[in-house]
Amino acid sequence: MRRLGVGAMADVYLAEQISLRRQVALKVLRPELASDATYVERFRREAQAVAKLVHANIVQIFEVGSKGDIHYIAMEYVPGVNLRQWLQKNGPADLRTALIIMRQVTAALAKAAEEGIVHRDIKPENILITRNLEVKVADFGLARVRPTEQSLELTRVGMTMGTPLYMSPEQIQAKPLDIRSDIYSFGVTCYQLLTGEPPFKGDNAMVVGVMHLTKEPEPLENKRPDLPRPLCRVIHQMLAKE
Repeated sequence: MRRLGVGAMADVYLAEQISLRRQVALKVLRPELASDATYVERFRREAQAVAKLVHANIVQIFEVGSKGDIHYIAMEYVPGVNLRQWLQKNGPADLRTALIIMRQVTAALAKAAEEGIVHRDIKPENILITRNLEVKVADFGLARVRPTEQSLELTRVGMTMGTPLYMSPEQIQAKPLDIRSDIYSFGVTCYQLLTGEPPFKGDNAMVVGVMHLTKEPEPLENKRPDLPRPLCRVIHQMLAKE
């Protein structure tokens, strides 16, 4: 197996599903968390919930299982790059390309919302792009399903987890989340897609967090005067504090 990525909760490897002779991405819970029953149960339950998200723009989960102390999720392997890598290579997207990408991510988030699932970590690294500009939203590892009495305690683990550059104000404050939090994070991502950089940057996570809570982003039309004004307004609406 070849390692594809390293995360806070799990590592991802490229593997082969021998029975179907296909490549899969194998997400394995990190050993130090695998000994914690709460993390294991959360990993299992949330993977099972996300497995219901059958959509062309969402990385599909094939299997959730364990072998001894190894807990894994077998997922669809998407050959290509993530949006951060794409931006590093191509720079800010032109209008046509941006709309192609944005429309597909929006479709994925709409499907998740229908199932009551909040991703909680929408960012360029979790948006995969193939050579043909097919988009897949990945890594629902922080996803939170609609709370129930049984799941409330489990989902409390890591409530403020996420990536500070892209976190919504309510996520930073550890408040209850719904799909609007993902819309905010996607707004940050769209801003970066069109300008090459996120709206807020700072020396540390706390500085960036305060900016998300108190500062308005520079108007998108100032950075990209070629963009249609209605598109700029939509993205700023996504970035609204309220």
